[in-house]
Amino acid sequence: MKYLNLKEAVMQSFTSIGPMLDFIALFSVIALYSGSLLPFVVIFSFLLSYFTLYTIYALSKKYITNGGYYSYVGNILGKDFGIFVLLLYVMYSVLTVPNISMFISGFLYSIFNLFGIYNAYLEYIFIIIFIGMVYLVVSSGLKVSIKYTLIAGFLEIMFILIMSAVFIIHRSPDFSFSGIKFGLNPFFFGVIFGILAFSGGGSSIFLSETTQSSHNNTPKSLLISFTISGIIMSISAFALLIFSGYSGLSNYISNPFYITELAFHRLGLPFLIFFAFFGIMSGFNLSVSYLNAFINLIPRFYSDFNIKHMPEKKNLIIILLLASIFISVILTYFIGVFIAFVIIAGIISFLYIIIHIISNISLIKLYTKNKFFIPVISSVFLIIAFVLSFTSNAGYYISINYFIIIYVIIVISYVLYVKRNKLGFYRNIKFEYK
Repeated sequence: MKYLNLKEAVMQSFTSIGPMLDFIALFSVIALYSGSLLPFVVIFSFLLSYFTLYTIYALSKKYITNGGYYSYVGNILGKDFGIFVLLLYVMYSVLTVPNISMFISGFLYSIFNLFGIYNAYLEYIFIIIFIGMVYLVVSSGLKVSIKYTLIAGFLEIMFILIMSAVFIIHRSPDFSFSGIKFGLNPFFFGVIFGILAFSGGGSSIFLSETTQSSHNNTPKSLLISFTISGIIMSISAFALLIFSGYSGLSNYISNPFYITELAFHRLGLPFLIFFAFFGIMSGFNLSVSYLNAFINLIPRFYSDFNIKHMPEKKNLIIILLLASIFISVILTYFIGVFIAFVIIAGIISFLYIIIHIISNISLIKLYTKNKFFIPVISSVFLIIAFVLSFTSNAGYYISINYFIIIYVIIVISYVLYVKRNKLGFYRNIKFEYK
């Protein structure tokens, strides 16, 4: 049944980007690598994401399937690549909600700290409550959750624009554009997380089978959501730098939750309340949108892979809920919310880049000698960002590289195993689309 309209499809993709969450979360990681180049990294990542968007935009006009990336790739490059991309996507989808929950927990805890409340158990309580609420909304059904997403998305846009205006008006006295220092390595080191900031923008493709006039509305939703999010994130990145100044940015780099303290002391408690509310709401919106996309992929997966016994949606949600809580709690206990957030964010970003490079190759093959310029340029930039970021990881963050290498080897081995030893299963795989 097709009941999603264009506005709802747009907000599905927009909230999956989560601009306000990127502001309070990923901007701090970009600043850690790139310093005062933060807004320029965001703008470059936005423009680069347009090249990446073009591939999904073009493929979503041709294929209507909730399988998304794996269906596109499987139809064009064959079963092996389809299975490979599916397993990469499953990993980064499963990690997304735990990743957001850990950052939101740390963000909330930093606000409690401003009022002298210190209790380490609160971080775990916040994680469990946040994940539980996300799964509660998604379990209520797509019609309900998409209506929530539509309203929450519009509110998020309004607040970011108002917040940016307030930040610019209350500019720091030590800010000047002449103080921005450009460096090639710091710039590209931040791009990997700039790319991640836009990584959820394709999520409306996973609802394409339930979207009205999907051949037109799904690609339109991608273009509109990317454009809106890119513009407001570029504005807010400049606003953050202008508001914090270079001394504030230095504190922000050393303490990613410093922005809450700065907002509280310079703009007061009422602003902090709104700032915290919309930051948390953005993380919640993103989690709901991502989970909706993943849940709607599952029936298509069972159909494409000719698997007869599909678990009930309720049981699937319970399994994912428990897995999300387990991952979040374990990582928080052993390495802390922010380090865990950066590591998981890096893993998600690398998986996203690999998926999009393969998707670009699919479009190049589909077009043969025509219109392949954009996916080629996209792949070149993605490879550069991947290599530079991969080689720059050190300390705790070197674990990102190890995870990617090991997981990709496991996935390739599994694909080869299925192809050679599960011939009946392999032959019955058929990537369907309308």
